[in-house]
Amino acid sequence: MASTGRPADPVDPHESPWHLLGAELRNWRLFRGHETQESLAAVAHISPSLLGRYERGKREPSADTVKRLDDILEAGGVLVALRAAATTLADTRRHDSLPAAAGPHADDMNRLRRQLLAGIALTGATAALPLDGLARLRDLVDDRIGPASTAEWEELAWEYAHQMITRPLGELISDLSVDLLALQKAMSRATGDPVTWARVNTRMTFLLAYALGSAGHARESRHWWASARRAAQRADGDMLATVCAFEAIQALYEDRPMPLVLARAEEALAAASGRPCVAAAKALGARANARALIGDLEGAYTDLDEQARVTEQLPVKVTSDYASLFGWPVTRTLHSRSLVYTLTGHPRAAHAQTEAIAAYPNPFGRQAAQVRLHTAMATVRSGDVDGGLDHARTVLAELGPANLTRYVVHTAASVVQALPPARQAEPRVIEYQRMLALPGGSS
Repeated sequence: MASTGRPADPVDPHESPWHLLGAELRNWRLFRGHETQESLAAVAHISPSLLGRYERGKREPSADTVKRLDDILEAGGVLVALRAAATTLADTRRHDSLPAAAGPHADDMNRLRRQLLAGIALTGATAALPLDGLARLRDLVDDRIGPASTAEWEELAWEYAHQMITRPLGELISDLSVDLLALQKAMSRATGDPVTWARVNTRMTFLLAYALGSAGHARESRHWWASARRAAQRADGDMLATVCAFEAIQALYEDRPMPLVLARAEEALAAASGRPCVAAAKALGARANARALIGDLEGAYTDLDEQARVTEQLPVKVTSDYASLFGWPVTRTLHSRSLVYTLTGHPRAAHAQTEAIAAYPNPFGRQAAQVRLHTAMATVRSGDVDGGLDHARTVLAELGPANLTRYVVHTAASVVQALPPARQAEPRVIEYQRMLALPGGSS
């Protein structure tokens, strides 16, 4: 098949039964005009790094994934057929090469079998899977096939970074906690570059800290942020910059001491060492917010300008990523400007709010809701108390309780703080404040 762009890797069926499938996948990708792996990965809803491993024959794609890729590339079933052939060949080779290893003791297997059956029998009544039994079963499987690689854990962290924006936080925290525990077990018997493992551990730990804080569990998140910083110190400067920048932002919304917020932002910028990156952009936003709150307007506006300059230097794959915590689309820079201008009463605050809302792909999502609450705050400050409060109530109602996060709640509470003191005790204001209870029980 003719193709354009980078030629496919040489095909060596003796190296891997998946090598031929990977080379053909790359041929079809290029033939259909996807010059980069990122282009096809975005359409197929998989990570670019994972697609790269498929193309190099380093990872076995699932049947569903291959079917989706085959449909997208209009390959007419060629990729599906190649996967079936590769699976058959791989199974044959595994059977021929599998050593005669002693299995677990029969009594242990019987106990595990009874535990799984008992747990599954109760699932219909309690909707709770037998997690301990499943974990033990996975240990047995991993003993035979080998533990997961860092690449698999990196992909899992990438998935959680996407789910953080759209998935209910309670469910995510539960799953993330279980996987973080599994990662600690995997690291205890891991081989390979320790720095790579440290980076994966930092990502998962920091994501749990961020999720806990977003759900309103401030005390727990502070301990996890400390763990994430220690994990980052075993990794590299990029991870330390990321952890400190994200903590600086969350600390603002938890009303932690302003010197701590500024210190975390400074740590992030120092670790970034002048490199244009998401951590630097986020840290500048946090510092601009903090400076606005302490009355340093010149410093706040300077940080906003520097944040815009950093954003312009970021690669397209970062600025076009609206679906992940690790992306930095222009909406996040516009959000920073909207917030700081609103807090400081800047003459162009209304323009900044309108520009930011218009840039969001989903104007009714969590992030856009915060900017719409900036508008409510500014309306109240302009003297239209009832109009601002009604606008804020509408935003919260459209968002729904399941989508409340620490960030949304903090911004919504700022609308009340902008009210004249004499009106903060009115029944409609108290009723509005009842809408600000986070699902986790704190606000």
